[in-house]
Formats: sequence, structure tokens, C-alpha cells
Amino acid sequence: MVMLSRHGVRSPTKGLAELRRLSDQDWPAWPVDRGILTPHGADAIRQLGLYLGAQYRQRGLLGPDRCPGGGPADDPAGGPAGDSIFVWGDSGDQRTRASAQALAEGLAPGCGLKAHGLAPDSPDVLFDAASGGACPMDAEEATKAVVAANGGDIATVPANIAPALAALVKVVAPKACAPNGTPGACFATGPAKVVDKGGEVKVDGPLARGAMLAESVFLEYVQGMPADQVGWGRAGTPQALAAILPVHDYQADLTRRTPYIASHNGALLARQIVAGVTGGPAAAPLAPVPAGARLVSILGHDTNLSNVAGLLGLDWTLPGQPDKTAPDTTLAFEVSRDTATGKRYVRVALYYQTLEDLRQAAALTPAHPAGKVDLPLPACGGDRCTVEDFAALVRKAVPAACWR
Repeated sequence: MVMLSRHGVRSPTKGLAELRRLSDQDWPAWPVDRGILTPHGADAIRQLGLYLGAQYRQRGLLGPDRCPGGGPADDPAGGPAGDSIFVWGDSGDQRTRASAQALAEGLAPGCGLKAHGLAPDSPDVLFDAASGGACPMDAEEATKAVVAANGGDIATVPANIAPALAALVKVVAPKACAPNGTPGACFATGPAKVVDKGGEVKVDGPLARGAMLAESVFLEYVQGMPADQVGWGRAGTPQALAAILPVHDYQADLTRRTPYIASHNGALLARQIVAGVTGGPAAAPLAPVPAGARLVSILGHDTNLSNVAGLLGLDWTLPGQPDKTAPDTTLAFEVSRDTATGKRYVRVALYYQTLEDLRQAAALTPAHPAGKVDLPLPACGGDRCTVEDFAALVRKAVPAACWR
């Protein structure tokens, strides 16, 4: 099976000064620099790893020995090939490298399993196929796709998202966004536009700023900050977070799941997943998965989850979790064999932690399991695909020029 996971709980990627310019008050300090995995975040993703490792041993994917080989045969830290676990993290960010290692420690506790990746702080095009040049987008086509997905006008706030934006204003900037507020100071007003940032299409404007702010407040909660600090005490409940998170989820879907963008940005990850479920070769720029690996874990970002979901036509809501691609969320592509026919099938499941489990870094057990949502594959017309059909539908979704 192949897992694709988002990194664990991190601090906001924007500095406190920049966040302050978009709000009415100073933001709380974090125990780490911006964009860094927190110790709490490492604990939480380790808990998910412990749970998933136990689940896949119980289900027979992994042998009863809890210390399988974890890497290529010539890697002393990885151990022998065979009934192995292989973890590959995006080298470009500390949060993905550290999350990959924490997840590895959970999947095989006490085994010294090492996560793999390129040299630290070097770009890994696997996670950024479009701007990395492996599957470049046409900026004009990407812009058209995003504008069309937003109803034909990028400045429009969809009617179903307007209440969430209004709720976010009350949390983040009630004074700046008041009718008599300082002109130009409200994050929720002003022009919107699509911009090409080095091959990656982004949207600038009220929704984009709101998405970043909503996630920053959300991160305060799942980091375990006191409720009276989360959104200055105005978003310290699950209900308050559920009211503002649609701004973040909508913006993420718009810029990441829109098919043209998803098919380009997610091209290499889709190829990696196909190689994993078919047992096919995985030459660079794909991760160098050893031939004996049975559980392959790819550790990236929420962007990567959304890209692959958009490419495959997957969507979901998560009971108890208002962020569709919250920290640690994991797409699992599970391969099983029908013993009657000998055919192999791919099923897709999504594992996640509830809002409170993330906040507490709670232990996950059979009595208190991780959340799980089974995801049907629309292109197969059911809850599973044959391996061959799955590979064919992925290849059809990826631009031909990007499959080489």
C-alpha cells in the first residue's frame, strides 16, 4: 500500500508582524520559528503512525515482527529489503522532514527506522511538479481554469462562503473591518487576481488572505494553546473553528483541486502511487522505493493531498474535523487480492485525527481509533478498481507530456 500524508502541526508560515498587519491585535508567540513542526505536532503524527502500523500488522500487510526493514539493502540504517516500510519526506522543509521521521518512529516503534529524502533544504520536484519543471503549466490556461471554477469572476465571494468570511472578520479584524474602520486595512476587502508565482498559480485577494488567517487560528487550537488565546478567545471552540474553516477549504480547493492545476501539480505523485500499487519501477524523479517495500509512506503537504484528490476526482468531509486536509491527514491506497479470482484491487481510504485528538496528541487505539473515511473511485464506478484500471485512469488524468 502507498500512503500520502500531510506533515504535522506547525507554526504559521507568515511572521507575527505580517499577521498583525491583517488583524486588530498581536498574535500569540509560538515555541518554534515560522513554518516549523512543533514538538506537539511531532507527538501527534507519531501517534497516528503507531496506530497505522498496528492496523496494517493486524491486517496482514506487515509481518508480526514489528521491526521490518525500512530501506534499500545497501543502507545500514534501513535494514534488509523484504517485509519493509519505506518512508520518504519532502526535503525542502523542516516540517516535512521531521514529520516523516516522527511517522517512521510510530510505524515501527523502537526499531530505529529512518525516513529518507533528498539532501535537507534541497527542492524535491516530486512534491512540486509544476513549478519544479517536471510538468509545467500554461499560466493562461491555469488562470482560465481558476476563474471558471470561481464562477467566472475571481473577485466573487461565493454565497455559501460569505458567512464563513463574515465569521472570520469577527474573529480576526472586527475593528479594521468595521464600517468606520481604517480604509484599506480590512483583509476582507480589496481587489483579487490570479498570479503566476514561478510556475505555481496563486490567487491574491480577500479569500486568499482569509484562508491563511483561518488556518493560522486553527493551528493555534490544534497546537493546544489555551482557548482564551485561540483567535483572542473568539475561536476557542470547535463550533467557532467550524464556522471559519470553510474559507480555507474553499480557497484550497480552488487553487489545488481544480483539475487543470491538480493534474499538473500532482503528476509525479500520481505516478509514484501507480508505481507503488503495481510494483513498477520508480526511477528519478520519483522516490527510490526498494523492491521489497510493502508499506510506502510519502510525507508532504496539504497541497499534495488536494492535488492528488483533484486529479482522481476524490472529495470528502471529515466528521469531527473541520479542516479537510488537516495536519497528519493521510490518503491510503490499499492493494488487496481477491482469493477467488486472483485479481488485485485498489481501495482508497483516508485516515485522520479529529480536532480534539490533534489538540491533545491523543493516543489512538482500537477502542479510540483514528478517523477513517472510505473513498469511492468515481472513474471505476465503485469502491475499488483493479490495479490495471487504476493505473489506466491515473495515466489518463495526467498530461501525456508529464508521463515519462
